[in-house]
Amino acid sequence: MAQEMSFAQALNEAKAVIVQLSTRVKADAEKIRTQQQTIVSQSSTISQLEGRVEEQDAQTAQNIQEIASLSDRMREVEEARENAEAMVNRQGEKITSLQSANADLEARLTEHKAQIVELSKELGAVRTQLPSDEDAAALASMAQLLTKAAPAIEKARKTTAPQMRLTDSDEPIAQAA
Repeated sequence: MAQEMSFAQALNEAKAVIVQLSTRVKADAEKIRTQQQTIVSQSSTISQLEGRVEEQDAQTAQNIQEIASLSDRMREVEEARENAEAMVNRQGEKITSLQSANADLEARLTEHKAQIVELSKELGAVRTQLPSDEDAAALASMAQLLTKAAPAIEKARKTTAPQMRLTDSDEPIAQAA
């Protein structure tokens, strides 16, 4: 009767170890899946932010061209005012209008610059939250190790033979094949 209890205890202990290892493998696999989802989500956010930065850059470039164009036009108007006193009033109104438009564009440019700075900060903050290449490599290595470990554990479980006790002594007499 004592012999059956030892064998049953050994089986129960082996089963507990297998269940524990299986639980660990499942938990690690879930962690890896969660981290992979985080990486995908943050990559998407970075792509969106980069797209917004590119749009802001294009808009800023266009605004700069408009400002340069308006500045050139304003100089032409000022020269015409100096050369033609008869046209002073009409040219003065046009200059005032162009200056107002220039101020509006400069204000917009300032706003765009502030937005670019803010987006750059957000992009930097998001980039710092992303796992590094080393982290991604470690995750891939861990996933590969876990994939390889499951068959090895199963093989070890199959190849390990329980010991049978035929006497009351503690020394093993024979092993089952």
